[in-house]
Amino acid sequence: MSDKKTFAQLAVMYELNTRELKKKFALFPEELRYYGILAGSIIGAENAKRVRETPRAVVENSEGFVSKLLEMTGPDAGGAFTRVLETFLVETLKDELRFNCLNCRDFTRCLDIEHLPAGELFQRRVQGEETEALKKEISALIDSALENTPHVHTDEAHLLCRDFVHNYSCTSVGEVFGRYAEIAAALRQDYGIDYAKIQQQMIDLNMQFCEKSRRHTH
Repeated sequence: MSDKKTFAQLAVMYELNTRELKKKFALFPEELRYYGILAGSIIGAENAKRVRETPRAVVENSEGFVSKLLEMTGPDAGGAFTRVLETFLVETLKDELRFNCLNCRDFTRCLDIEHLPAGELFQRRVQGEETEALKKEISALIDSALENTPHVHTDEAHLLCRDFVHNYSCTSVGEVFGRYAEIAAALRQDYGIDYAKIQQQMIDLNMQFCEKSRRHTH
């Protein structure tokens, strides 16, 4: 895969993940929003270093951002941060399993990712060019491209688009749950999350995904 295409895909993922984070923040009262930023950043960094295609510079930037946030205010001793972190972890997994354009095998084709100029701009950003003008230009280009993927915010793209095929099947989704189990184990060690509770939630989500996937394929 060319650098241009790789960075175009990363630009889209980064933009959409940023928007999803804002939605997750709304799950918590104002006084816990900072913990939401910290939790989202931690999970993003953990995911980034476990996905082969993520450039090393992106992983390092994510880890550096988390370190700065922890220096400003570390997790509390009362358990509020742990609860926020658990919620963010499960909600992020749900995002990967949702039946929407973002999780369709043809997502990049519908976006025409090969010709998306946001990739070149995002590469400049990864290399250190962090200006508001550049961020706005990337966002505008991605907004325009997303007009070709109208079911990004649904969980019923398989009903709305006859060409929808989820990135994961019942047989391949195990790798996703394996990745999140690794992340949960790391978060248990570093932040004391309830691993057993998260594991049970992941089992439930796995069953729900496979049932929905079977109904779609039949």
